[in-house]
Amino acid sequence: MVTNNYTDSSFQVVEDHNNEVSAERNSLQDQKPVGEREVNGFEYQIRSKDEDIRRLEHELAMKDEEMRRLKSQLDVVEKEFASLRIAIWSACNDWGNAVTTADDALKFTDESPSKNGIEHFFTEKDLYGAVSSAQGVYPG
Repeated sequence: MVTNNYTDSSFQVVEDHNNEVSAERNSLQDQKPVGEREVNGFEYQIRSKDEDIRRLEHELAMKDEEMRRLKSQLDVVEKEFASLRIAIWSACNDWGNAVTTADDALKFTDESPSKNGIEHFFTEKDLYGAVSSAQGVYPG
C-alpha cells in the first residue's frame, strides 16, 4: 500500500499559491502593453528631441552663414566709407586750396590799376596754377 503524505490542506495551500502566482502573472501580462506604450512614448520623445536638436543645429549653421555674409557686406561698406572719407577730405583740401588761391589772386599787387584793365594787375605767381596770358593759352 502506498501512503500519501500530503493532506487536503497541503493541496489547498499549493493551489492557493498557484492561484496567486497566476493572478500576479495575469496582472503583469495586463501591464505589459501599458509598459510597452510608455517605452514607445519615451522612444518617440527621444527621437523628437534628437530631431529638434538637429533642426536647431541646422538653424544655427544657417545663422552663422548669414552672420559671415553680413560681416563681409559690412567690410565692403567700411572700405567704401573709408574711400569716400578720403575723397571728401581731398575735395575739401582742394576747395581750401582753391579758395586760398582765389583769395590770393584777388589781392592786387599794384595799388593803381592801369588803363589796360584788371588783367595786368596779376602776375603769374598771383594765380596759382594759372597759365600766363602772354602765352595765349587758357585752361579748359
